[in-house]
Order: sequence, then C-alpha cells, then structure tokens
Amino acid sequence: MKHVSGSLVATTSFVLSLAVAELCLRVFAPVPDPYDKYKHGIPPNPYIKFEFPANYRLETQAEEGLPGVQGHNRFTTNNMGFRGDPMTRSKPSREFRIFMVGGSTTECIYLDDSDAINRILQTELHEHTSAAIDIKVYSAGQSGQCVDDHISMIVHRLVHLQPDMLIVFCGINDLTKSIFHYDYAHYESTTVAKKYPVFMFVATEFQIPRRLYYVGKRLFATDRETLEEITGRSTYKKKIQLRKSVPESADTPRTDLDSYVNNLKTIIGVAKAHRISLVFITQQTTWNSAVDPEAKNWHWMRYRDGKTYREDLMDEALEGFNNAMRQLGLEDSVPVYDLARRMPKSLEFFYDDVHFNVKGAQTAGKGLASFILEKNLIPNALPQ
Repeated sequence: MKHVSGSLVATTSFVLSLAVAELCLRVFAPVPDPYDKYKHGIPPNPYIKFEFPANYRLETQAEEGLPGVQGHNRFTTNNMGFRGDPMTRSKPSREFRIFMVGGSTTECIYLDDSDAINRILQTELHEHTSAAIDIKVYSAGQSGQCVDDHISMIVHRLVHLQPDMLIVFCGINDLTKSIFHYDYAHYESTTVAKKYPVFMFVATEFQIPRRLYYVGKRLFATDRETLEEITGRSTYKKKIQLRKSVPESADTPRTDLDSYVNNLKTIIGVAKAHRISLVFITQQTTWNSAVDPEAKNWHWMRYRDGKTYREDLMDEALEGFNNAMRQLGLEDSVPVYDLARRMPKSLEFFYDDVHFNVKGAQTAGKGLASFILEKNLIPNALPQ
C-alpha cells in the first residue's frame, strides 16, 4: 500500500508540475503553434502567401567572419508591413511612391534598416530630384519569394496603395523553384491530413509540446530546412558545410523559363494597365567568379535538391533567367538595370552566393538611383 501511495503522490506531483509549467508558459512566454495554419485549413492570408506583419521588429546578428557584415542590426517594418518610412494608405499629393519587390536580395535581412538597398535608393533619389517631390521607397522583399509571389503581392496589395513605380528584382528563387520542379500552375495538393498525424495537431495545442517540437526541428532539421531557415543570428557557415558535404555534380540545373517569362509578362501587363512605371533588375551572383577566388568558399546556394551543382552550370542557368528578363525589357520597353553585368562577382560586395553586404547594398542602391535618373523615370513635379 505504501508503494502504491508513493507512486500516486509522485504521479500527481508530476502532473501538477506540468500543469503549472504549462500555465506559466502560456501566460508569460507563449510560442506560436507550428501547425496553426493547417488547423484553420487556410494560410493566414489566402491572397498573399508571404508577408511581414505591420510594425515588425527583429534584431539580427551576423556570425563572425561574414564578409562585409558585422554586429547587430535592426530589421523593422512600418505600419503597413513594408521596410521603410511610415506610410498612409491614401498617397499624399507630394509623394512619389516606389515599391521594391523581390526575394532575400531585396529584403537584406542581415543589413541594418539604414543600410538596406531601399533606404540607399531613397536617399540617393532625394538628393538628386526636385524638392517639390517627396520620394519614398518601400521594400516588399521577403526571403524565398519568386515571381508568382511577386504577382500576388502586386495585384492584391500594391496596386491599391497607388504606386508610381515598381522595381522587380528576381531570378534566383525561380531558379531554385525550377530545380525542385515547382508547379507554377498551382495544381499542387493542399491536403495536409496524411502529412501531419492528428496527435501532433492535438499536442501542439499546449506550450510544452510546442517547445519540444521546435527543439526537435533544430536537432533533426532536414537539409532543405537547414538551407531555408532564417534566424536572428546568421548561420551561413552551417549551410556552407552542408554544401561541401555533397560532391559536385555535372548535371545541368533544370530551368523553367517558360513559366518565368509568362509571369514577368503578367507583371508588365499589370503595370501598364495601372499606369505604373516598371523597372526590372537582373540577378547577380558570385558564381564562377573571375575576380575573386575566395568567393566560392562562401557558396551554399549551389546545393539544391540533394545535389551540389557546379558554379559554371549554375551561373549559366541563372543567366538564362536574366536573358529572358533582358529580352522582355527590349520587347515591352521596360527599363532593365542589368546588375548582373555591372557588379563584380566579389566578396567586396557580397557575403555569399547572392546577398549584398553593406558595401554591395550601397553600390547597388546608388547605381540603381543613377539608372532611374538617367532614364528620366521621375518627373520634376507631380500633377495636382
């Protein structure tokens, strides 16, 4: 009887301790439910798959030795969820409103707000345009987004915010999606019942199992999760080690250029219909560099879908996307800022395969400003 009584007391104490811990975590330190969007059947926003919340605040930190980036940096969004100054939904009469749309090279998550490409562009344009115009440059860039995501952002949100100019900077994520055989026609299944067992849905209603889930994700992350995870402190050395662990393949990366072209044509059509000035930017990389032999040591994005592709083959594949953009620019009179041909493939400007360091963002932002001014894309005054 004493043994039974002792076991009962121990079990009761354990259960009560778990209940108290759960309550304290729920009240004082809650973490999000990893399956929340699946439990509700649809993503938080069915029209725009990826977006930053309004007034978002994140302090990022560059790992030691990351080329051209160091210390802690602020990444923030304004009252409408974009990186840049506060904005009103109805555009002020003096404002010339520019949105930059793209993936992580537009996002610049490990650069401070003051060093991001949209801020550099805004400052440069302010200094060289009429005082009668108040130029604002907002960034809608977000890691992992490709051209169909840009369409969603443009048609479902940006056109309603009265942009005067759209700057579309894309290519690298569309190459990645091509390699993974992404379906741009969106016939992909949205069913998750077979993928995630019911008991996981039930367990993650509580804080303790949620924490166990996130610990497990860190300890047992798949290769793709390791590559795609964005953390407050950069983890590029870990990604590089993963790339180095897989021998280079002589296979040619798959490219879905037809889908890319179709989607760019959609963006061109939307911009023309809404009388929005449009600028394209080609995607630069440090792949196959002839000027910086050290650049290859910081590559991680050549590892895709279980293969590490050769630099020259990845460079050639991405140039296919850039050439498609250049050709559409010629055919439809869209100015193309050819960053891929202007910026050297060097760690002087990048900290890895494609992402700007501080000097790279400054150089690209100033160069883009000069290009926009040379093309006379900003008027001296706005109609009243």
